[in-house]
Amino acid sequence: MTGFLKQSSCKGHRPNHLASRRHYPRPDLIARLLRERHVARFLVAPEGFGKTGLAMEYADVVFSFDHVFWINGKSPCFLRDLDRGIIVSSLTAADATSFLAVVEDVPPLDAARAAALSGVFDELLGRGCEVLATCAPSCDAYGPLQHDRLKLSAADLLLADAELDAARPADDRAARPAAAVPPTERVPGLVWGPVGGEGSFLEDALREELPADLLLAMATMLVLGRGSLSDVEAFGPCGEDLAALMATGYPYLGIDRRCERFETPCFPVEAVAGAVGGKLDVLAARSHLADRDALAGRWADVLLSRAQGERACDLVAALCSRGARAAWLAERSRTLMRQACVLPAHRLHASLGPSVPSGNAQLELGEAVRLAVLGDLDAALAAARRIASDLGAPAGIRALAALVVVREGKGSARKRAREELARLAGPGDTADVVGTAGRGGAVRPDPAFWRPLAQAQLALLDDPAWLVHGAAAAAEGRLSTADGDALALAAAWALAEVAEGRGGVGAADAEQGAAALSRIDRYVRKRLAGLEGQGDLFAAAAGLALERVRERGILPASPALRAAEALALHRAEMELFSQRRAFERSARESAERRAERAVTRPDAYLDGRYLPKEGRAPTMVPLLTVNLFGGLDVRIGDTPVDPGRFRRQKVKTLLTLLVLNRGREFPRDRLVGIMWPESETDSARKNFYSVWSHLRRALSGPSGACPYLVRQQNGCRLDERLIVTDVARFDTVCRMLLFGQPGADGWAQLYAEIDEAFADDLMPSEQDNEFVVQARKDRRMQLVDALVAAADRLVAADDAQEGLWFARAALRRDRTREDAYTALMRAQIAAGQRTAALETYFECRRFLTTELGIDPSLATMELYRSIIETEELLE
Repeated sequence: MTGFLKQSSCKGHRPNHLASRRHYPRPDLIARLLRERHVARFLVAPEGFGKTGLAMEYADVVFSFDHVFWINGKSPCFLRDLDRGIIVSSLTAADATSFLAVVEDVPPLDAARAAALSGVFDELLGRGCEVLATCAPSCDAYGPLQHDRLKLSAADLLLADAELDAARPADDRAARPAAAVPPTERVPGLVWGPVGGEGSFLEDALREELPADLLLAMATMLVLGRGSLSDVEAFGPCGEDLAALMATGYPYLGIDRRCERFETPCFPVEAVAGAVGGKLDVLAARSHLADRDALAGRWADVLLSRAQGERACDLVAALCSRGARAAWLAERSRTLMRQACVLPAHRLHASLGPSVPSGNAQLELGEAVRLAVLGDLDAALAAARRIASDLGAPAGIRALAALVVVREGKGSARKRAREELARLAGPGDTADVVGTAGRGGAVRPDPAFWRPLAQAQLALLDDPAWLVHGAAAAAEGRLSTADGDALALAAAWALAEVAEGRGGVGAADAEQGAAALSRIDRYVRKRLAGLEGQGDLFAAAAGLALERVRERGILPASPALRAAEALALHRAEMELFSQRRAFERSARESAERRAERAVTRPDAYLDGRYLPKEGRAPTMVPLLTVNLFGGLDVRIGDTPVDPGRFRRQKVKTLLTLLVLNRGREFPRDRLVGIMWPESETDSARKNFYSVWSHLRRALSGPSGACPYLVRQQNGCRLDERLIVTDVARFDTVCRMLLFGQPGADGWAQLYAEIDEAFADDLMPSEQDNEFVVQARKDRRMQLVDALVAAADRLVAADDAQEGLWFARAALRRDRTREDAYTALMRAQIAAGQRTAALETYFECRRFLTTELGIDPSLATMELYRSIIETEELLE
């Protein structure tokens, strides 16, 4: 019996990797498994559907983990023993009684191996044993081989009504009965998973080895959220067979084959981008698009066509290269503005960095307009003046930039911009273009947008009675080619002037002025009626200006807007107001962070430039230092915090979790689930509040204040401005090892810091919390990765001795890593230590064959051969 199969025996205990896993009982499914104990039972579903949890519950309920073999199908040792044909003989030799064999995560198998595994199952069943296997849909090759098997698919593993109601809050249950909840909202991993866990769910689900066609279709559905299958076919193949496979095997896609539509859960863009980002090149190669930027841009265009501008911007920011982001935003700035997607577009522009791609005046103009709408007039005018004076920019771009300065600027800059606008607009008629609104204007090339706007603005400045002249121009049919958006904006400006009493006419022209206003009134109402639920900021601006005119009694014969139109205007106004407030809040917080940093971390080179202009003197808050490597060490300023304040392990655990989250908000319920995974939610929350109070007292100063902990309604975090941690320094050191250029003395300093500050594991005394234990493993792996990379870089740079330091340090920390052995061998060979390199090879080989049952890799073997085949020249 191999060590692999011997270690798969549970002996009355859960498998090690499932020891701390939270369990949700599913008695109905256990009853189905119990009814078919004489056949092989397969749990076939993607990750996140509770396959492993159900198998674990069955092994516990029926066998109490006695006489149970839990075999890891992902291990290469499983395939080795399957090929040797020793699985049945080894298991029956180890346990002569009837037992349960669980094969977790059966890997993809060819026909021969699938037949061999089917034979193993049949032989075990013939000996009176039970067989339970879990696998992903793409790995289920046993339908033709196991005719009498019981298969529980992903649809069978969805939550029943009672299970769903137990996880829903009371108000949700009252508003919607369980029978009305669609399958996409019954996925165990989403319902029972942590708050904000959509990203990990998707990453696990898409980690399955899927064909490119299937993966492209799934990614498209997850990005778009809803639509028809023909929408998916626009990106790549999505035939009947593919749709049927996705509908049965992946219920979270929400495919309705009868209606040929799909509707997935509303996954955040960050979660979708994190899951598909690493596969985007493969998806683009299989799609109808040229490359990854074109694919992501096309996805965003579809979202934009559905008035989902914010999701489109977030998608482009997450998946497109910098140049593609700039091009996409520049070309769609006007569409985003029409949809009132101002702040998300601003954030997309901010993702480009401090310098805008050279020569893209259109991109910079779009940002200037957005800043003006968001209320940052100083930045908007600075950018607009720069564009207006750029002789290399197109005339239309310069005219629109000058228009921004004319409308928002003051003094001599406004006067110069007005002159430039008049020159660019040309000698054409500067009368009112709104009179043509009744004839409608289709979307035309750029001059049809900017020239009417320029002429309208000049008319507003030159002629107080311009409405009369505009009506005359409309009667003659001039300017009828104006763009619809330009007409709406011009109408809004005209109505705003009238509402403020600046666009009136004399008594002699009253009749003509009233006719012009009536024409504008009809146009605005027609524009509002044709929205059909789509947001249109230009039409909303005109509608709001019309309402102000009506409120002042200037249009007494104009009827009130319909309720739906008035509600749409109110929503557009509130949406824009909300974005402005969010922008102001973000700018204020950013300024406060810079000011706080300038005070708490003074830098002579900054020369006080980030201190507040208002003369406010921020309080000098001492920095909180929290070190986790080698154990918890806390200091406030230069004063160590009494370790007695952290006598309770949960207090230490909470502080550790907040530090590991690097100042980001931690959802409260997720923290509760991590710290008390087995407790009821209400009880765990009470425990959390108690632990939080203890932590506040531990980190409070003499005055009793604790500025370091920030608690919000449903989350909490550490104020990253006031905290220094060795976790942040650890990440910096690893990046330096991987990508930096430390210089001659820098490598020695890095090695000394690693040997001193990071010699021990992160929080070695914490053994119960799975999150911290996993973080410890991740940091150890991260450090070994960096040390191996540093050793290889040094050897490549002919610094073999220093490379030896880092290679030995990597191997000391993890003797299970073959790449650490090979890095040390390369360094030893480069340093002329051939005997030591041979000893390292044999040590590596012993570990791989004894512990894992595999041979060294080809790269390791090549190093070995390079040692033994080297011949020294005889003098």
